[in-house]
Amino acid sequence: MFTSDVDARRPAGLWARLAHPAAYRWYPGAAIGLLYQISVLGGLWASDGTLGIKILATVLLAVVYAAFLALPPVLWWEGERLRIAGVAAYFVLTLVLVPFIGIAACWTWVYVACVAGMVIARFAVATGIILGLGALQLIVFVVAGTFEDDWYIALITVSIGIMMSAFARQIDALRRLRNAQGEIARLAVVEERARFSRDMHDVLGHSLTVVTVKSELARRLIPVDPARAEEELADIERLTRSALADLRAAVAGYREMSLSTELAAAQAGLAAADIQAHLPRNGEEVAPDLRELFGWVLREGVTNVIRHSRSRNCWVTVGPDSLEIEDDGRGPVAVGEAPVGAAGVERHGSGIAGLSARAQASGATVSVTAGPRGGTLLTVRRAV
Repeated sequence: MFTSDVDARRPAGLWARLAHPAAYRWYPGAAIGLLYQISVLGGLWASDGTLGIKILATVLLAVVYAAFLALPPVLWWEGERLRIAGVAAYFVLTLVLVPFIGIAACWTWVYVACVAGMVIARFAVATGIILGLGALQLIVFVVAGTFEDDWYIALITVSIGIMMSAFARQIDALRRLRNAQGEIARLAVVEERARFSRDMHDVLGHSLTVVTVKSELARRLIPVDPARAEEELADIERLTRSALADLRAAVAGYREMSLSTELAAAQAGLAAADIQAHLPRNGEEVAPDLRELFGWVLREGVTNVIRHSRSRNCWVTVGPDSLEIEDDGRGPVAVGEAPVGAAGVERHGSGIAGLSARAQASGATVSVTAGPRGGTLLTVRRAV
């Protein structure tokens, strides 16, 4: 388990580390690993040493065993250098046993190998330390003349040490996977909120703009043409019902955008705003995978023309991989020069930001520039 570089919730003190949930998961297995040391303790108390030596050696062994339990939870939260230093200090601690139990002290090096495997993040370094411990054990056994009887201890040290190192990496990989899954879930929530925000802007912005324009028109027509005013009010009712349905669909996340439907809606909205519409009959020439995107762009672009441009004409041109919306109004307004709600603020604000996000998902780009007719040109294009 290698947490120092990725886990910001580092326990503040020694006892907090020893009481960490990860530490409690370590203790049972580590305690089971200490059981085979019963033979070392049995050999110690069966030896010819004095009672004082036996008691002192038992205390030192207890310290070595306690260090084996405590070191990994303490070192997991430190940097690599301090971890290596901790392993080295633990090895030195085992050497203190040599005057009391002799060559049997080598049996405790398997715990040094386990600690190295569990705390050192770089596999090559951990493996090097483990192999070094095994080689040192073999040298000691050769010098002491017990190689034929004790060589297997080195094999146990190396095999268990490398096994613990691999186990630690598996635990670390699982922890990183859980962290990644948590981050993916968080990003999914963020993306869903962004989608909802874009849909609310695109759905309600257009509908409310057209409703506002038609309401103003109906109010002016009531004294002079009540029948026409009634038609406009009926359109307003239809638009509000449609907007409510779109809102429900957007909340559910299943709203479908149709380019042909948006062309018809653009025609009606521009007419209500007394803007001459120059629109294609349909969008059949548009690539199928771009029609939904172009529908959103058309809705946002026409909404901005109605709301901000002060134009008399609006031209919409579509191609297999592009869509252009142009007006002959006052042109793009710099954000710093525009009042709140003006064209520049809107076109470079949440509306265009939302369209850019949608376009990017389809491999397209959105741009807002001054048009050749003196107004604003909104272009969405996918590179072929």
